[in-house]
Amino acid sequence: MKKLFILVLSLLFITEVFSQSQGISYQAVIISTSNQEIPGNDISGNIIPNRDIMVRFSILDASGSIEYQEEQATRTDAYGMINLIIGQGTVTATSPLTFTEIDWNGTPKDLKVDISLNQTDKFYTDFSLQQLNFIPYAYHKNITATGSLKVDGKSTLQDLSVEATTNLNGSLDVNNASPTNLTGSLRVEDNTTLEKKLTVNSTSNLNGQVTINASVSGGDASIDAYPLIVKGSDQGIAIKVNNKRSNSTNFVTFWDNEKVQGRIEGESTDDITSDPWFYFENAKLVVETGVAAANLYAAVTATTVCAGLGACVAAPPPSKIVFGIAQVVVRAAQLAAYDYFRLTNAGVVYKSKGADYAEYLPKMNPNENIFPGDIVGIRGGSVSKSTQDADKIMIVSKKPIVLGNLPKEGDENSCEKIAFIGQVEAKVIGKVNAGDYIIPSGNNDGTGIAISPDDIQFDDYLKIAGVAWSSSQSNDISFINVAVGLNTTDVARLSIRQEKKIKEQEKEIQTLKAQLDKMNAVLAQVIPNYADLMDYKATESSKLEINPTSQTTSNKSSDSSGELTVVYFDITKEQIQQGIEMAKEILKEQDGDLTKYTLFTKLDSDASFKEAYIRELLSSIKKKMDECYNRDLKSGANVVKYY
Repeated sequence: MKKLFILVLSLLFITEVFSQSQGISYQAVIISTSNQEIPGNDISGNIIPNRDIMVRFSILDASGSIEYQEEQATRTDAYGMINLIIGQGTVTATSPLTFTEIDWNGTPKDLKVDISLNQTDKFYTDFSLQQLNFIPYAYHKNITATGSLKVDGKSTLQDLSVEATTNLNGSLDVNNASPTNLTGSLRVEDNTTLEKKLTVNSTSNLNGQVTINASVSGGDASIDAYPLIVKGSDQGIAIKVNNKRSNSTNFVTFWDNEKVQGRIEGESTDDITSDPWFYFENAKLVVETGVAAANLYAAVTATTVCAGLGACVAAPPPSKIVFGIAQVVVRAAQLAAYDYFRLTNAGVVYKSKGADYAEYLPKMNPNENIFPGDIVGIRGGSVSKSTQDADKIMIVSKKPIVLGNLPKEGDENSCEKIAFIGQVEAKVIGKVNAGDYIIPSGNNDGTGIAISPDDIQFDDYLKIAGVAWSSSQSNDISFINVAVGLNTTDVARLSIRQEKKIKEQEKEIQTLKAQLDKMNAVLAQVIPNYADLMDYKATESSKLEINPTSQTTSNKSSDSSGELTVVYFDITKEQIQQGIEMAKEILKEQDGDLTKYTLFTKLDSDASFKEAYIRELLSSIKKKMDECYNRDLKSGANVVKYY
């Protein structure tokens, strides 16, 4: 006889820890509706013990659509009971989500249960459809974790309050422009992408590189145009690098599409003294000036009186030349040691492709078009292309490394960047040679012309905008690299030249005056009444003894031995090397310790530097000797070079 089975179900939902059971406990007793035939009793239904069955669970959303579905094969016990955990079954092919992906967002959900009494030939019978009033604790929208919370998969959290350590092994998404507030420390050890606002109310430590890819735009006067804004404190940004500052340590580097355009880098004493030119320039300075230079001159020259340049010329002893070189090296080493001590407080260097210091100055006419490279006139602190009768002639900067006197916001177009010191490009008409002075062309159009130092007139010095440091052979307009604010020595040079000329003229006048006085004295003695007619009074120095029988009077003496001759002798590389060793001995005897003299440390440790130092020192000495030779030659002395 065919029997119809009706299942009576009892469900028990128990809160489970997610990491332990990952599901919802389910318990039921399966009872057949067929009456059990017992004499004298009429029993309604009986249990189905020890039977293999299939159970299908479906979790439906508020619209009745399946969010999750699974099947489980199980067996009733001796009392017809089954115990299962929803979430540990086999997900069906029609299930949209896995169990851990179900969004327990507080909206209504139903549990639908189907039973098949055959596991092989599955035929599911609708059993029950019940509303799930319980939401699993581990997936609840409001979670307060007093211990550790570990999330191994995708999690959507609407309101998460964590009072202890939280480890997220998967992604954490904060969607719908929802704010994320961190009142404690945030430690991120891997790549982090923040697409919305991040508010951190306490200290945050970032142990990896931070990249801000911000899609913001706007003018430089808008704070909202900057990807990084630092505000709300008494100070701004502090940058601390590891180890000691150096040229290879950049505190800030500025990049664009054409790579590095500038940087703020460290500068240490070692950086300065590691540059060979630090020592070369010290040596050149010593050769050019001071007692060491005078001793060197005396060492490599010999002064003699000769009737001719023959055997009478004797070279100075080699030891004298070596000692003269040693004195130069000693002074250069002392100067380098002094500079090393003075430079111990070196800090940072601002490096850029810009080459001048400039300031904003207002235009005399705000509507006048003025461009970089224009030569302009300054009157009362205002700028104009008109250079006639200007207080000062200056050049408009193109790329200053420092720009001061920032105008008020919105007033930039009524001002121009004027170069005060450094190198700046200027518009110049016609040919230019390096070293020429650049003055206005007189056209009041921003152009200039070049004048050679030999041709410049005194009045032109008031018009000098700068000195050309590049050349052009074009007759058209070209941009010339001009040094500005550095030509004060040129005015001094002109003053020296004029003073020298005045002294020469004074000397000539005194000579002529003395000659005229003597002539008057002679005439007063040979012409009657000459003194009265010329109102001339003879002085003791002008009185001469006149020998009537003599035809000439001369006070010129003749030196039978010949005339004075200055002879310059050559210096060899070997003598430079000997001078360096002698300098070591001199300083060792004076101080007892050479460690503070960094020159010798570098000479002893770097063979290529030593070779270059000897070469540069030898070149500097010969250059100085050539200058001395030309000076003596111009003075009228008899000089000879033996090199």
